[in-house]
Amino acid sequence: MTVVSAASPGLMIAVGERLRILIVAGIPCGVLVAGVGSRLAMLVLRLTSPDARGVTSDDGFVIGTVSIGGTYNLLVIGATVGLLGAALYRIVEPWLIGPSWFRRATVAAASGAVIGSLLLHADGVDFTLLQPTWLAISLFILLPALFGAVIGVVVDRVAAPSSWTGRGKTRWILPTVLVACFPLTLVLVVLVTVVLVLWTPMVEAAREVGQRPGVQLVARAVGLLVTVAGLAAVINDITQIA
Repeated sequence: MTVVSAASPGLMIAVGERLRILIVAGIPCGVLVAGVGSRLAMLVLRLTSPDARGVTSDDGFVIGTVSIGGTYNLLVIGATVGLLGAALYRIVEPWLIGPSWFRRATVAAASGAVIGSLLLHADGVDFTLLQPTWLAISLFILLPALFGAVIGVVVDRVAAPSSWTGRGKTRWILPTVLVACFPLTLVLVVLVTVVLVLWTPMVEAAREVGQRPGVQLVARAVGLLVTVAGLAAVINDITQIA
């Protein structure tokens, strides 16, 4: 097995391609689902919760107020979440099982359970003033589940050799434009790049180890435990809120 030197052109090409996939797939997906989706969810809850208008939410947004700055900040958060989500998907992808539809469904369920458990909380104003409560809870679980369902599709499409995103000048112009539109993601891009530079030379070795039945079983068991823990936390949060 050949380990690529940290200074070799081959390593930089491999890192650049992996980084391109994460940026081109993750940022738009995060902006649309987490950013625009959150704005639409807030709009719906504003219409159904007139008593909450003017109150500052737990995330620092004034309920009922729509501003360019606030909307852009929400899109930046979405872009960052999307980039991180794409990276996490690429990490767990080798251990997903079943046909494509089942893999998408399991990632969606895990995302809804784990991220939903982080978003739901009984204290604060989000789940005390926003009505109806069942709708607020559903939206906060649905959005991460939707992201989990689509991120795999988008990543696979962008990574495909036939993808238009990897042709000619588009290959580097598109990720550059996406990061330029959301410059705060540059910090995460730098961190991801460092991780990729350290990780890429070990990818082949990790892939070989990861194909061993025992390793696959442990990895999938860990994933299942995390999902079950997230689901249990969601159920507990819903019980406390209700």
